[in-house]
Amino acid sequence: MGKMRSVQRLEGYKIAVELENGSSFVYDLKARLSAVRFAPLVNQEFFQSGRLVGRDCIRWSDSLILYSHEMLDGMKR
Repeated sequence: MGKMRSVQRLEGYKIAVELENGSSFVYDLKARLSAVRFAPLVNQEFFQSGRLVGRDCIRWSDSLILYSHEMLDGMKR
């Protein structure tokens, strides 16, 4: 899987991701906000606090992490 070079939190619970290989995509989290795991992200301030960690995940807290492979796998479906 590609390592992330940068992430940018966008309006509407979208995340713009640039991979180290130069590819990029926008991942829409809005549909996942009803899941218990992602429900805290409804708070816009909290959503905006997510940070790229180790080039393979976005971390909002110790219990809320979104990995690059999850985003890419979810887009294939």
